[in-house]
Amino acid sequence: MENQRDIIVVSDLHTGDGGPRDNFAVDHKKEKFGRFLDYVEQQNAELFVLGDLFEFWQANIGRVLTHQMDLIDRLAAMQAVYVIGNHDADFEDLVGRQFFAHSFFERMSGPFERTIADKRFKFMHGHELDPFNRDGTPRWGRILAIFGGILEDRKGSPLLSAGGFTEKSLLKVGRSFMWMWNNSVNLFEKSEKHEKAHAVTESLTPAQDPTKIKGIMSLYHNNKIAEGYDYLVTGHTHKAGLFQDWYCNSGCWVGLRTNYLRIRTDAHIEVYEWQNDKPVMVKNTMELTGSLQ
Repeated sequence: MENQRDIIVVSDLHTGDGGPRDNFAVDHKKEKFGRFLDYVEQQNAELFVLGDLFEFWQANIGRVLTHQMDLIDRLAAMQAVYVIGNHDADFEDLVGRQFFAHSFFERMSGPFERTIADKRFKFMHGHELDPFNRDGTPRWGRILAIFGGILEDRKGSPLLSAGGFTEKSLLKVGRSFMWMWNNSVNLFEKSEKHEKAHAVTESLTPAQDPTKIKGIMSLYHNNKIAEGYDYLVTGHTHKAGLFQDWYCNSGCWVGLRTNYLRIRTDAHIEVYEWQNDKPVMVKNTMELTGSLQ
């Protein structure tokens, strides 16, 4: 299918229920995103939301959907494509099923491909190739997010200024607790027939532990070689940019960051920051140390 309109890609909004755990509710982020959607409509562009639109790791699903219904209505009217992420993976088994009457969820999907100017683009959230985050089973990353949410409840607002991502700041604090717990679990696993014991940090996401970015990029590169597409577009790591000539990341709308990608009809890819209600193009490279081979 050839594309006739530019595509604008966003991801990782992590919208919540409006309470103290909701990073998207601070710093007037929701109003900013509304004006960004005005811009997308003015540009007559398609909109892809590549996962983690909702934050179900820290909030009740029903409360999140009720609080975000105006946003859901808006995205449905724009016929936005919504790909499931790991923070909203509770929806994964509902893709293609008639569980929701709302039209927005009819365009809910998993990874998919689109041909643009004879180039094959694969779109996904990015967790789908991570063996410790791809099956939708709650693991340590989710537990750490819940732990952070409890602290945010006591504080009455997100822990970091401007709604910065809580898990990253809690990582050092949580490592000691996780180390003790992991040792206990490993003792149990050795006494029973279970899968091979693994380190707790393996199940953290790249957004929670940025040292994992290089590893997941290697998984992406292997998938590209295996499937033969030209470009991979993801979110998940919260790091916007382009890498070499095959990978692009839409970043996030968490904290002070408001990133998005624009894919032109000629397959040219641009990275932007939404600043002062205007698009600002940013450096189109993502620096990684070492080879992916």
